[in-house]
Amino acid sequence: MKKSRMLRAKAGVASGAMLLAGLGVAGTAGQANAATSWCNKTLGRFINGGNGHELANIPAYGSTVNCITARGASGSHVEAIQKALRHCHKRTNVEVDGHFGRITEEELEIVQARLGLEDDGVYGPNTRDKLKWQSTTGHCDTLP
Repeated sequence: MKKSRMLRAKAGVASGAMLLAGLGVAGTAGQANAATSWCNKTLGRFINGGNGHELANIPAYGSTVNCITARGASGSHVEAIQKALRHCHKRTNVEVDGHFGRITEEELEIVQARLGLEDDGVYGPNTRDKLKWQSTTGHCDTLP
């Protein structure tokens, strides 16, 4: 009993710290376990199709593309998601403004459902692997 109270207290403190840091979002355990860092930039990665040398900007943290992001985030990583949603998945309600707001979240949920993913509106590795990304030449395809 005492141990479970202590674990709940630690979980509450951790959740509170995340909220204070502006990072508290509801996500899936699978997405959170697969990527423990919040996206804060993009990295160039080759995508399938095209001429075989098509680079797209993929959300990243440090040197890895294993990251998560959600409503409330902003930056180049959000722009990359918005470009994918708008140009590759035809979600024209999405503005490419770098701010992950209500519309980006709702449109991401629609695309996640269409791709057979949990439609939670949280970007993570499962979503990354299924999304089509827009290359610098405008071609859209998935990561290899």
